[in-house]
Amino acid sequence: MASLITNLTTSQVAALSTSTLSRLTSDDWAAFTTEQFQALTTAQFASLNTSAVSLFTTANIAAIQSDDLRALSTAAIRIMTSEDLGALNSVQIGNLSTDQIKALSSAQIRSLGSDDLNALTSTQIAQLSSAQIAAI
Repeated sequence: MASLITNLTTSQVAALSTSTLSRLTSDDWAAFTTEQFQALTTAQFASLNTSAVSLFTTANIAAIQSDDLRALSTAAIRIMTSEDLGALNSVQIGNLSTDQIKALSSAQIRSLGSDDLNALTSTQIAQLSSAQIAAI
């Protein structure tokens, strides 16, 4: 399917069904251009399970728009690697929901840079557990 993805327009990407997205492989996700990946809708991101999110490339992760990132489940955020989180910029980190911030493991918190931590709001910081604070 990767070869088909390269030929899709952004409108066609936005129209992909959630069942189609759930069947994509790592090669399929890698075939998305930044423009195609950003054409995915917030509803499509909200429908993705952890298996799909685990197949994202770091380029995919870096291209996620803030609203789409917030649409990912806390389980999807929890399975992101340190490399994945490193691909996010401080604006994206600062736009995570408080539930998503609470879902981060201590290892994930440790992988955040100072700019990322400075981007957190006081509400987000208040949601950190003592283990997360210790990881900082």
